Amino acid sequence: MTDVSLVDVSLRDGNQSIWGATGITTRMIEGVTPLLDRVGYRALELASSTILATAVRYHREDPWDRIRAARDRAPNTKLGFLTTGKRFITFHRTPDAVFELAFTLLARNGITRLWVIDPMHDMAGAKRTAEMAKRVGFDEVVAGICYTTSPVHTDAHFAAKIAELDDCAAIDSLYLKDPAGLLTSERLRTLVPQLQSSLRTLKLDEIHSHSTIGLSPITVLEAADLGISTLHCALPPLANGGSHPEAQRLVANLRARGHRVEVDLDGMAAASAYLQRQAKIKNLPVASVNEYDEAYYRHTIPGGVQSTTRRQLTEIRRPELFDAVIEEAVQVREDLGWPIVMTPFAQYIVAQATLNVITGERYKQLSDEVIDLLRGDFGPLPGPVNQDLLDRALATRRGQQNGSEGADITVAELRRRFGRTLSDEELLLRAVMPAEQVDAMTAAKAHSPAATVKQLLGSIGERSTATHVEISTGDIRFSLDRAPRKAAVS
Repeated sequence: MTDVSLVDVSLRDGNQSIWGATGITTRMIEGVTPLLDRVGYRALELASSTILATAVRYHREDPWDRIRAARDRAPNTKLGFLTTGKRFITFHRTPDAVFELAFTLLARNGITRLWVIDPMHDMAGAKRTAEMAKRVGFDEVVAGICYTTSPVHTDAHFAAKIAELDDCAAIDSLYLKDPAGLLTSERLRTLVPQLQSSLRTLKLDEIHSHSTIGLSPITVLEAADLGISTLHCALPPLANGGSHPEAQRLVANLRARGHRVEVDLDGMAAASAYLQRQAKIKNLPVASVNEYDEAYYRHTIPGGVQSTTRRQLTEIRRPELFDAVIEEAVQVREDLGWPIVMTPFAQYIVAQATLNVITGERYKQLSDEVIDLLRGDFGPLPGPVNQDLLDRALATRRGQQNGSEGADITVAELRRRFGRTLSDEELLLRAVMPAEQVDAMTAAKAHSPAATVKQLLGSIGERSTATHVEISTGDIRFSLDRAPRKAAVS
């Protein structure tokens, strides 16, 4: 039997899968991480660049404050970050200097574990990302392969790809990522042994599988039976649905199969209760178990992308096109050479399918992102590309541009552009986000009640002789009175 460790993904992948990446706030992080720290998790998957961006864009919160809040309140548990190594916040390629700054800041602020996954299986790029992460201070780097189904993605294909990572000293272990929840127990029993047999130095010892069509609670149990000892899970209300297996049920099932897993179930219950209260207060959705859907294997489009597509079609008053767009996405994926349907490629595929359906002609209009993909900005596509589509893309003005333009930018250049006195953290945000969003965040942070209280306390510190201080900002006013000092008793 296997000694199993658990990784909690509620705050990152659960949030992205169930709450559209916008549900978690810094205040919630402050409330829940001390409870999660009690559980005994192998790690907490805290953030991705998407989570950092939504903190700024939707909540006007400093994402670095959020990371530090988790670090300070969960000192016994590793905090982790997921990266593709190709883009950071933006949907286009991110220059290496920006990535190195991002990794440096993540490590500086308390992230010690990094998952590196390249959806195109550009393993040379994944190894460079791992080496950069170790160079700037990450303790642990876990690289992975990304599972999907297609004529290209055979067991032999995956085994050849994972073998390319085996000689990288910067990688500590390997994991299997199933972003669409397509893995079955039967496929796992053939895939895992072939993956393991292709490795000589590293070990495949971790699995991440979504519950999109209800398979992953069984799949991860099968993984434990095969000796994989680190399983990803989530807590209600952020478990099941498009997220991951429910942690409490997973523990019970593992123990029923004879596996050993040492966790504090009371800590899990307390953290889950906190998140459920927040969902009720903020009217956030509560995930439920999804039924099996055989048709999902045809298009493999994540639930979050489907819901966004429905909303966008409704906004342009064409909701009746949804089924046609999903069907067209199947053909677009094949024509693009079978990329894995995960962010950002899922969005690229659906956007192009929508253009095809609305214009009434396949590839009459090409999105910039699809042109970038075909130009090779994200690495070689896994299968053969429709030649007519490729010719159209490369004949456009964008297709003839140099995709590496701007790749040699330096931090010094960024400072000249955005300001020499900015903190590293703010500089990074300004390099990858719209200025007005970062401006709104910094303004909100400067005028928040917490900032006002901090200013007030600083004004009446130990060395001050003031007996009364009052500070107001906007419609908020605070006042403090110093109690008279008692005379010393002689």
